[in-house]
Parts: sequence; C-alpha cells; structure tokens
Amino acid sequence: MSAVATAGGPAALLAKPYWYRELPAETDVHRLDDGLFAVTGNAAVQEALTHPQIVAEHPLKASSRAFGPNVLDADGPSHRAFRRLLAPILSAGRIAEYKRTLMPELIDALVDSVAGVETDDFHHRFAHRVPYGIVCAILGVDASLQDRFHELTRPLARLLDFPTEETEQTHANVAELLRLIEAQRGAMTAGGRSLLETIERTRDEKGISLTDDEVRSTALLFFLAGTETSSAFITSLVYCLGRGIFDLAELGDEAVRESFIDEAMRLYPPVRTIVRFAGDDLLVRGVPVPRHAAVLASIAGANRDPRVFEHPDRFQIGRSPRGSIPFAVGAHACPGAMLAKAEFSLLVDRLVARCTDIVVVRDGTRMESQSFSHPADFSVEFRTKQK
Repeated sequence: MSAVATAGGPAALLAKPYWYRELPAETDVHRLDDGLFAVTGNAAVQEALTHPQIVAEHPLKASSRAFGPNVLDADGPSHRAFRRLLAPILSAGRIAEYKRTLMPELIDALVDSVAGVETDDFHHRFAHRVPYGIVCAILGVDASLQDRFHELTRPLARLLDFPTEETEQTHANVAELLRLIEAQRGAMTAGGRSLLETIERTRDEKGISLTDDEVRSTALLFFLAGTETSSAFITSLVYCLGRGIFDLAELGDEAVRESFIDEAMRLYPPVRTIVRFAGDDLLVRGVPVPRHAAVLASIAGANRDPRVFEHPDRFQIGRSPRGSIPFAVGAHACPGAMLAKAEFSLLVDRLVARCTDIVVVRDGTRMESQSFSHPADFSVEFRTKQK
C-alpha cells in the first residue's frame, strides 16, 4: 500500500480541521507515511477504536511524560481500574444530584453574564465558567481557585492535541496544578464526597493498586478533559444556536432540545481526531497496519460519513443519532458523557428561557483545534426578552 500523496505532507494535511475530506473517498484507511495511518469512515473508525490491539498507551506520548500514569494513556487492567475509581462520581444518581444542586446556580450565573451582550470571544470569556465550576466542585477544589485553575489548564490542552505542543511551561503548569490538588485534598473541603476523597476511598475498599501520585494524575486528567471538552462544545452549542436555522422557542420542548444537542455533537464533536497506536501487526478494514504505527481516528469524518448520514453536512433536528460517536466508542469512550449531556441540556433550556434571539452577527467560519475543537472567529449576540 503506497502512502497517500498530499501537498506539504502529513503535517500540512493534519493542520486542517477537515483533513479527512482531502483523502481518497474510495477507502477508509490511509497510509500517510511509514509510521502514520489515518482512519476516516464511520465503520472503520469504530473498528479502530474498539480493536483490542489498537491502544492508547505509549511511553513517548507528551501526556504520559507530563502526567505520569493516567486514565487517558492506560490500557487493559490498569485502565479498567481507573474507570472503576471514577464510577461513583459519575453515577446516574450523582449526576441527578449535580443537576439539582450544583448546575442551576452556575448556569444561571453564566446566562446572566451573557444576557444582552455581544461578544467576539465567547469561548475564552464565558464558555469555561460552567464546566470549571462543576469540576472544581466535584474535585473538592475551593471555588475561589476556579480562575487560577483555568489559567493553568488552558495551555495544557495543547499537550493532548494533535499535533502536540510540549514546553517547559506546560510541565511547570502540571506541577503547580498537582500541588494545588494535593493541598485541596489535604484540606478535605468536600466532606468526604470529592473526587479525590472518593477515588482514595474506592481504591482502598476495592484493593486497587494505585499510588497517591496516580490518583492525583487521574484527578488532574479528569479536570482537564472534563473542562476543556465541555468548554469547546458549549462554544459549538452557542454557535449553532446563533446560526438562525430554527426558532429558539422550539427548544423549550425537551425532546427537541435533546435532538438539537445530539445533532450539534454530531457536527461539532469537541474531539475531532483521536490518536492511538498499533500494539501489534494488525488489519483495519483489511488494510495492514504495522506494529508501533500511529493511528489517527477521525471522529469528525465518522460523524459526517454520507453512507451513514444523509446530507451529512446539514444540521437536521430529528435525525437519528445512531452512528454518531461524539464521545468515541470502546474502552476509552468518554466516562463523563452523561454528566456533559446533563450540563448541555440545562444550559440550552436556560438560554432559551432568557433570550428572544441568539444571533451570530459575524462568522469567520474557522474551526480551532483537533482535541478541543470549536468554531472560532465569530461574534454572537444574546438578545433578551423585555421585562
């Protein structure tokens, strides 16, 4: 199988948000060079992400070097142990509690801050407020540290992106965040119910062999992944709300609102490209992939596959979400998917109740990032009801 020839080579290709569109349509698995494969079709992406020999763990990954053992980079029994530690925090009962007691105040504060406002930087100024507030509370971190966590965390997003950007500053930020998390753990501010306290208690009760350092790294990765993906998708939600393709009042109906969110997640998944590695020589859709090759699975390409979704680039409320994989699939599928969807639904409900219109008044039609992706270079106005 010869490598696909692209202008500027693989690096130039993968710098483009919709890079999968430039690869040959007749196949779903593409060799970009000797150690790099791209997977683009829906069935092929799902096969790659559930393949037992396509793994997340790699000793040279920037995230592994920065965070140490963690839920994103582990496989097999170690990964399952991490997931068991997160399970009590992300149970249906606990999420219902968050939606009742934690989310309303944070979401109402965000809606109050944007009501009547026009902004050209919604993502940086506003989108982080709800997810950071939620995850700080779950971690047991004092609310006064929320802005500090945001300041330290933002540069770390590039550690998990593709291509990765790793600097001395990102490593320094990781060290400072771990120090803050340890200080909060020592303060025990959440009465035994924080993520850190619950993880440690679950670890001890179940006899899971993880060190305190591994527990802290798990908590930090949970914070980073939970906040930055949610911030990215909240930006996409607002962008979709502002495109004027339907009446906002329709979203007062819960079923319509859920369909709107499903369709927005299909078109604008916050993680557009997932990097995995071949743990052995293997086949994906019959194409040989050699051991140690990097495998780039395009969630964005899978979610716009015309063989699965009719008119795949069209925003269509009422479309079946079957086949859409915004939270990925397989052993590494997002463990916080239920929490995120509850957050998004309540936010849209509150925005619709408060605003007559949400209008994108300027649209640069640019997408930012692969791992925490969102529309960028747009201005949005939140027009409010007259009192």
